Amino acid sequence: MKMTKFLLSVLFAAALVSCKDDSEPAEDSLYQEEGYVMATISQSTAGFSFYAGYFNALPTGDVDMTKKTAYSSFLIKTGYKNYIFGAALNGDKKLSKQAILKSTGAITEIASIPLIDGLSAVKIIDDNLGVYTTYGNRAIFFFNPTTMENLGQVDMSSAQNFPNNETNIYTHLIYRPTDKKLFATLFTNSSKTGQYYDSQNTYVEVIDVPTKKWQKTAIFKQATYPVSRGAEHGLVDEQGNVFVTTQGQYGLDGQLGANGAIRSKPQILKIPAGKTDFDSTYSFNPVNVFGQKNLVFQLVLGTIYDANGIAYACISGQQDPPRLVELVGKLATQTITATEYTELQQLAFYGANQRWVKLDLNAKTVSLLADLPLTAGYGYPSSTKYDGKFYFPIYNTDLKLNGFYKYDPATGKSEKINTVTAGGLVTDFVKFTK
Repeated sequence: MKMTKFLLSVLFAAALVSCKDDSEPAEDSLYQEEGYVMATISQSTAGFSFYAGYFNALPTGDVDMTKKTAYSSFLIKTGYKNYIFGAALNGDKKLSKQAILKSTGAITEIASIPLIDGLSAVKIIDDNLGVYTTYGNRAIFFFNPTTMENLGQVDMSSAQNFPNNETNIYTHLIYRPTDKKLFATLFTNSSKTGQYYDSQNTYVEVIDVPTKKWQKTAIFKQATYPVSRGAEHGLVDEQGNVFVTTQGQYGLDGQLGANGAIRSKPQILKIPAGKTDFDSTYSFNPVNVFGQKNLVFQLVLGTIYDANGIAYACISGQQDPPRLVELVGKLATQTITATEYTELQQLAFYGANQRWVKLDLNAKTVSLLADLPLTAGYGYPSSTKYDGKFYFPIYNTDLKLNGFYKYDPATGKSEKINTVTAGGLVTDFVKFTK
């Protein structure tokens, strides 16, 4: 039994041929070009409920998401201009392009690419070129985001693979515009173990975008689980340095506490500008720097880049409850009961133990964003940046907080934007711009 299955059960769709109704009226006459979309997810014994809705102005104050539309699935992979790219609204296996109808304010699918496997990640490079990956073995595809034409699958037969692990997929995509390289992180997993990621090293596949050809595998030894969770923003600085966030093992491999293996803890790694291999001397654990070396397990979530080597992340900010630590140990040894697993989900997903922080990727320093409260960052740490401001989700049941805060790097100040009063846990926030 794995916590990843709990997430993966709601995350499916991915790649083959394109499908679009050529008889559609011109998109500009039908769809909103500005505004916001916010989404939530609610879990019950019956499963998941998704709510999402359009706002013509920044949604502020109390927001009842149950007054918006309910969907069988609503999973934004990325927003681009005035479109959303993600899972199909009805749960079908597609890469779905969605927009907002001017006439009703409804979110509607305007084009799609049917898929054989579930959708994993999407990266839009420009109007005419995007990349998506699926839950098929090492499956990565190029497509045209405007026409939704499938531009073909990349030959990844020479890329790293673990045949004994059922899952070998790409969950995080980073594009470096300086030399037009795409970096795809490998997620490898076996159902026979209690941990999330079944290798002791991190593997990143390098693809040349102009030729759409695989070039090499970059390997960093003793780092595991390369994913930031949340919106999966690629970290690339102005010089072209690429930073890869790895999660470690959350203690699920038995490597717990201050003496646990380095690979089992979160690290930020670096591929230098102009290079396609890792800098073996660069490893940055923000939780350790923040003074939380003795935590049983550590989190570095939702990383997003600003400028001049500065990024932001949601990291372990205080000692975890003893009961959570106990249940993680049981999950790792596969001795946890169904009742205890439900309790673990509640503690892990909804326990406010994380803090949003500022990271200096060059100096390897961490600064607390002091006016942002503790939050339950593990579930959906979907950070976004618009017009020079950052929007960070905060979920804290003790403080009755469930919404977004806006942070201004210029002033170093934060303010609460909204609180979701009904409809579940806040997950996504997208601003449309033409």
